Formats: sequence, structure tokens, C-alpha cells
Amino acid sequence: MELNKFILLLLISSPLLSFSAEAICVPRNASNPEATRPAVVLGRASSFSSAAPTQAPLPPPVPSPSPPVSREPSPSILSSPSNSYALTKICGFTDHPAECIAAISPFLTGKTDPISVLKLGMQALHQIFEEAIAVATKLNKDPSSSAVVKDSLDTCLDSFDSGMSDLEDALLAISSHDIGRLSTLLSATITYPDTCEDAFSEQPGLVSPLKEMNRKLTAMASINLAISASLHWI
Repeated sequence: MELNKFILLLLISSPLLSFSAEAICVPRNASNPEATRPAVVLGRASSFSSAAPTQAPLPPPVPSPSPPVSREPSPSILSSPSNSYALTKICGFTDHPAECIAAISPFLTGKTDPISVLKLGMQALHQIFEEAIAVATKLNKDPSSSAVVKDSLDTCLDSFDSGMSDLEDALLAISSHDIGRLSTLLSATITYPDTCEDAFSEQPGLVSPLKEMNRKLTAMASINLAISASLHWI
């Protein structure tokens, strides 16, 4: 639900959003009511005149096997060289260019200007926050988790919720061209995984079970902040 809400805000916030009319497929014989009746297959006897002697219907012909479906991806869904170049160039301004490309590429819709790429990066970060919440919630409900671990997990869950909320506010900041607020909100998203890690490190001998998840969150949040730094001209 959180991801759907975030995607809805993402669409609403886009200043370049356009709508295209959906093509409506009308059956070829829609004007002929007779065409809507199911056809009865009578084999070869159905081609004879009604005056001809009645024959037992022949078995229907065996349909030809359908050609195998190609498993190759459609060229239309593959990234064009220009899109790949633009994304690579934008991700080159971050501290994690390879991770930037890998995280944003699955969300590409054709637009690779800095604002569109930033929104996709924020969408990717929102998704990682949701994954982190799912993992932390599962651990928190595990009977084998100690009370100390659960307390730390509660801190992580609160931090992750705040991160998703800040991302939604950041979309509104982009829509209103409020770069100062955008920078503040994206900077805050970097602190939330650190807060989660601190909740575990402050307990002697306690190892964070979310260390790798928090590393991904920190990297993606850093990527978004770096991309936003190029938007001062808006």
C-alpha cells in the first residue's frame, strides 16, 4: 500500500505528466448480432446443402500446433543507447555510479532528464524502505528475538517509516520547485538507516541483523542527494 501511495504521488508531482487516450478494441463483427453467437463446428458435412441426405458429422480437423513463443525480450522494452548514456552520465555524479544504474534502470520509462531520474531514484529508495520494514517486522515477531533486539527493531521501524514519509514530502517539494526543502528531506533519509544501526551498536554484544539492508538504504539515499544537487537551476 505504501508503494502504491508513493507511485501515485510520483505521478501527480510530475510537471511533465501527459495523458494518452487508450485504444479501445472493438470486435470486428460487433455490428452483426449473429456474429456474437458461438459457432457450431460440424466438420465437412456443414458445407453441404440442407437438401442433402443427413450424415454423421465428421470429427473436427486437428488444429495446427501454435508456433513456439519467443522468450527473447521485445526490443521496445530494452533501454535505448541514448537512455543508457543519459543515465550513466547522471549516475556518474554520485559516489555509487554502478549501484545507481542498477537501482534506477528497472524503473526507466523513457525519460532520463535529471528530475525524472531523481524521481525514479526516490521510488527505488522507497521500495528499499518497504523491504526493510518487512524484514524488521518479521524479526520483531520472531519468538526467538530477545527483548533488547525487539527494542532496537522498534527504533528501526520508526526510522524507516519516517524515511518513507520524507520521500513523499520530497515529491511535493519537487512539484513546487522548493529545492531547499528537497535537499533537507533527502539529507534526512540518509540519517534513518544510521539511527537503526546505532540502536544495535549501543547495546553491548548486539549485532544488527539489518546491516546490509541499512547499507543499501544509505547508498541509495546518498545517490538521490547527489542527483538533487544538480537541480539548482529549476
